[in-house]
Amino acid sequence: MSNSISINDRTEAPFIGLGGLEEIQNQFNAVSEKYDKQRRFLIPCFDDFYGTALALSENVPAVKSILDVRAGTGLMSAFFHEKYPEAKITLVDISKEMLKKAEERFEGNENISFLNADFSTVDLPENHYDLVVSGLAIHHLPNELKQQLFGKITKTLKPGGWFINADQVLGETEVAEKIFTENWKNHVEQNPNLTGEEKQSAFERIKVDIMAPLKPQLEWLENAGLQNANCYYQYYNFVVFAANK
Repeated sequence: MSNSISINDRTEAPFIGLGGLEEIQNQFNAVSEKYDKQRRFLIPCFDDFYGTALALSENVPAVKSILDVRAGTGLMSAFFHEKYPEAKITLVDISKEMLKKAEERFEGNENISFLNADFSTVDLPENHYDLVVSGLAIHHLPNELKQQLFGKITKTLKPGGWFINADQVLGETEVAEKIFTENWKNHVEQNPNLTGEEKQSAFERIKVDIMAPLKPQLEWLENAGLQNANCYYQYYNFVVFAANK
């Protein structure tokens, strides 16, 4: 089948340099217009996936400030804005076109601000945010940069704040990864709401993924200075994990 990909296509690349970051930016710039619509069809567990992230935020007594890491078109921020309409939310993303869509989504809202920057290297204020959230973003980073970002997130969270990451992970074994990959690929190929071009575009985008298994990422959060790192939801390779400061 022309839309199919090999399992190795999404796991071979060990490092993203400047060219790789540009490729990620180009891939998401190209789909910014239709990204939100596609996301519901590309994520088999859409409602539970985002719903769990929202529910976990209730562990923070008062949410007044939120940082959305690799915010894209602002989908994750939209959910959190609906739940916490008075909170100030900062969206950071490397893709200008995606962030432009986010600006259109929140046009006129003074509580929402935007930062076009590389989320893995951007400077963040210390002890500033009640929540740091991310949706389907951090798996694009090499593992070293994932760990550096977790350190930055630890510093930018207020004491008692939470980091909530809704993302994709690599299978702990080759068998698990094969099952994860085939399940998602079959879901996309059989989805009648996606065109052939949209399916192929999704298969192309995952070639720049650098997913890591769940267990080491929980360890990296603890090593970065966060605590109670745990996975609260998993559907094949779609997970929601979190930790607090």
